[in-house]
Amino acid sequence: MTKRQVDTYFNLPSDGLTRYRRLKVREQLRRSELIGYTDCYSDGLREVDYQAISIANNLKDVLIGALGVSAIVSKRRELWTLPRTLFNLDTIDGIGKVFEAEVIQPRGEVTVEIRSYLDLLERYLGDRIEGSNEDLLHG
Repeated sequence: MTKRQVDTYFNLPSDGLTRYRRLKVREQLRRSELIGYTDCYSDGLREVDYQAISIANNLKDVLIGALGVSAIVSKRRELWTLPRTLFNLDTIDGIGKVFEAEVIQPRGEVTVEIRSYLDLLERYLGDRIEGSNEDLLHG
């Protein structure tokens, strides 16, 4: 499956912790979602806790006025799925191709499964990226 997505990231104050807090509106196929998440990095892996809700398009304008925009990421996403795993190949405007494997599991159980994917795919991939697409645009 291939789809076009535009993510608008908002400015958030730093909490001074090792986790990164993020808030974005994702627009795709005439619908919008507000996605709030935290992510942290350990042993080369990224752990993400998130919540997402469908929103009316005008909420994005309210958030822009209140928080300001940190980045706008426009991309084409190719998506493949297995039970509990999503594989994304994003072609990000101004950046290029980024591959991501997302293992959806309870906390602490991801390491073995994601490590097996890394062992299988790592030699075919470029350098690892630590950060979100928002960070890539600022990098």
